[in-house]
Amino acid sequence: MRTLPKILGGLTLAALLVGCAGLAPAPRPLACDDGIKTAFKPDAQTRVIAVRAIPKGTKLVAVDSTQPVTTALDMCLVKLLVGPGSTEVEKDRSAPSYTEGIGIEVWLPAHASWNERIRNYGGGGWVGGGHREPDKIGSKVPAIVNANMGYATGTHDGGQPAYQDASFAFLSNGQVNEPSMNDMSYRSILQQALKTRALVDLYYGKAPRYSYYDGHSQGGRQGLQMAQKHPELYDGYLIAQSAVSAPSFSLAALYTQVVMKAELGYNALDKARAEAFARKANAATARAVASCDREKLGFLIDPHACAYDPLRDAAALCTGVAGTGVTGTNTDAANCLSAAEAVALNKIWYGPTTDGSYDPQQTADGRSGKKLGAKQLWWGLAKGASLGGQITSASADMLAIGLRDVRYAADASGASALPIRNGSTSERNRWQAFDYASYSQAFAQALAHPLLRDYQTDDTAASLKFASLGRKMIMWNGLAEDVIPPQGALNYYERVKALAGGDAQVQQFLRLYNMPGMAHSSQGRAWTVGNVNNSVPMPQLPGNSNQTPTREQDTMFSALVDWVERGSAPGDIVIRSRDNSTSYPVCVYPKQIKWNGTGSSREAASYSCR
Repeated sequence: MRTLPKILGGLTLAALLVGCAGLAPAPRPLACDDGIKTAFKPDAQTRVIAVRAIPKGTKLVAVDSTQPVTTALDMCLVKLLVGPGSTEVEKDRSAPSYTEGIGIEVWLPAHASWNERIRNYGGGGWVGGGHREPDKIGSKVPAIVNANMGYATGTHDGGQPAYQDASFAFLSNGQVNEPSMNDMSYRSILQQALKTRALVDLYYGKAPRYSYYDGHSQGGRQGLQMAQKHPELYDGYLIAQSAVSAPSFSLAALYTQVVMKAELGYNALDKARAEAFARKANAATARAVASCDREKLGFLIDPHACAYDPLRDAAALCTGVAGTGVTGTNTDAANCLSAAEAVALNKIWYGPTTDGSYDPQQTADGRSGKKLGAKQLWWGLAKGASLGGQITSASADMLAIGLRDVRYAADASGASALPIRNGSTSERNRWQAFDYASYSQAFAQALAHPLLRDYQTDDTAASLKFASLGRKMIMWNGLAEDVIPPQGALNYYERVKALAGGDAQVQQFLRLYNMPGMAHSSQGRAWTVGNVNNSVPMPQLPGNSNQTPTREQDTMFSALVDWVERGSAPGDIVIRSRDNSTSYPVCVYPKQIKWNGTGSSREAASYSCR
């Protein structure tokens, strides 16, 4: 590992670890038994709650999959709880907001199998899981697979135990649970880094040669939070489909419901009509793809270049409907669009504005995330992405937290998969009263909340310190994202570039890749009919179908390792579909994949980055 630089107030990482752990590396390795409970006492707030020796060949079921992961080597699982959680503000131990702290799992390969590296893995969504329960596993599949490859791997539950449940965010009296929100936003990630490192030093009797962070979605936001606040804690950061600016895009997702109510007269609470509109939106999305799919791949290489407008497509509009210069010809009532439905789709694709307007002349730069329109608050999902989730459900958790009022959260009737449970009031779904003006006001008010400002994790100024320390980061996005508009990450890159002085400067420490056709999933899920994703090229990732990956089967992380450890900066990376039918290079942004117009559009040789 590099020489450790000075950080906050002159404090070094070594000092942080001593303050956290009070431990120097042990003179000899420890055994995987309850002796760890005695030996590892880093501070008064941390306790070891379980130590479990896991033999090679054990089948483990992770929190995010019923398919077991088979351990490829002997491991030691150490489970920690780091207080104080919400115990000082929540006295009702039965409340979902009551938590004694941050649950952490550290997966330690057998001493002879350890590759002398840490590869900590991030959580997803509102995280949670079984980290703090001795007989359960809280980690996701990729974390266990990372340990299969010989990495020491730490994960955490974000400071709350209930998997993917935002109920922790409100105390039983209805107030925002600020300690637990701070744990979710920042403290859990810091404790993951510090406690994993201290335990690794102790267990193996020596420090790791390199430390990495690997995270997707919420885990990507978590990695950015460390890169911005404590870049010295890791040598390299792999940030995938990151939830950068999570409050902004979460609030933007609710705009779909505002548009539906204003333009169509209903929202997700009317399940039948919302589902019918979702079917029409899917049909229109397929038409958008067909109109812009020059390569005839069935998905879009560059969705931001697609200017498709259903109001200008006679075949998308119901028979007789007057569009923009066309009259509708579609006789399929289940799939054709009225003029109001076409306008609603255009507004959803454009993204939220202060007054419900949209710009039919929006440029590719505007669609890509390089700049917001004059009245635009955030970007919508790109053309080619599935809009069904935003149409049939209301994403209101972040709104309720930002407005400090649980009544704005969605209940089950709002198609919320895990409605926020809170006994202070039974009222929910206040979001449905928004018109364009009141939504815009709520958007601004929520983002002004200090907790959400920190949760944005978009401090571009911190990149200068990151660069000065010689740290490296690879970010990558799916361009068919159906949860997090990829424009947010691209906009983050553009703002970092402006500070760094240009692409050449920023690419000394940060490289961004965009993956065409890929939707939101750490296990790989692309945009194709029926979710059959075998024909869409994607990077190979640790997961259920890749439980003991080689370097070549761990695409993006291997590129990061080569950059950190060998000084070999990543360039274009060829990716291939699972059925081997299609391959092409993904490019270091701002270069883009371009089909040369000759040769098969399913062969990498027919593409270039320019």
